[in-house]
This record gives sequence, structure tokens and C-alpha cells, in this order.
Amino acid sequence: MTAQIDLPMTGVRTRAEFESLPEVPRGWAWELRSGRLELTFMPVTFWHFRIVFMVLEHWLRRGYEISGEQYVADSGFVRGGTGKNNFVADGVVFDPGYRPDKNSSTHDAADIHVVIEAVSQDSEDHDAIDKLRVYATLGIPHYWIVRGDVDSEEIDGFVTMYELVDGEYKLQGNRLVSQLS
Repeated sequence: MTAQIDLPMTGVRTRAEFESLPEVPRGWAWELRSGRLELTFMPVTFWHFRIVFMVLEHWLRRGYEISGEQYVADSGFVRGGTGKNNFVADGVVFDPGYRPDKNSSTHDAADIHVVIEAVSQDSEDHDAIDKLRVYATLGIPHYWIVRGDVDSEEIDGFVTMYELVDGEYKLQGNRLVSQLS
């Protein structure tokens, strides 16, 4: 989705005008494209994409169906909303034997075995607190949070693994993504 604001006839927006634009949600940004100011969804970093892919590969090798960047159905309701604005999981591992429809992008929590989130400093509270609570409420059996070392050049991360026990996530273990196999 892209929202567009046309530039004034002079072709110039002042700093004050730019700063008075509506604040955008996390993951969105104002961009100047072909003379138009557009609100666009920002792509993930190279590390983010690769680390999620590496964790998903771990599950794929174990025989599970996987997907990246998928909506988790009903997470909007759990958050007190109308059912819209469902959380997007960075990675989803489906229950053994379940194969999602090839055109689907929203999945019932009952079909999800693990949700994977790669967090950054900007998303720590959202992913490690908000999503953890919502996914537990939805009954997703496992939640893996991957954190990277901002000072390292390596494509690796530290996985914190949670397992759902009596409706709450309990710490199951930790390890480096590179040590999953």
C-alpha cells in the first residue's frame, strides 16, 4: 500500500512542512519518488532477511512447511482491535503435515507451530513483549525471538526459544542461529 501527497506547484516543501506530516507507524516512511511524496512500507535489512531465512531453513530441513512475512489471523482481535491490523510474523513454521494454500498470506494460529521474529532495537518492545503476549493468547506452541549483534559483521543471531505451557510462554533455551543444525 502506498499513500501519496503531491508536492505544491513550486515543487518545494519546506522542512517545517515535512516535519508537520502525519507521523507514520513503525515500518513505514515518507519517500520522494518521481516528484511525489509517498508513504511506503520499508523493506527489511539484509541481516533481518537472511537471519529469518536461516531459521526457516532449519525448520524446512526438519520437514516442516515454512513461510516468511505472513499475517497471523485474529491477532488484531486479541489486541483489542476490529480484527484488522493483524500482526505480520517475520517467519512462520506450520504444524507437521499442514500445507497452506499457495495464495494465502493470512493463517489461523491453530495451523502455526512456531512464529519467528527478528528484532532490532526499534522493535524490541513490540516483538519481545506485545507479540509474545498475543501469540500466547492465540495458543501458538512456540515463539522464537532472534537478536543480532549490532557490532558484528557476521550474519548470525541469538535465538531465544519459548514454549507455550499452560497459556504462557516459558523459556525453552537459547542458541546461535549458526548452531541450529
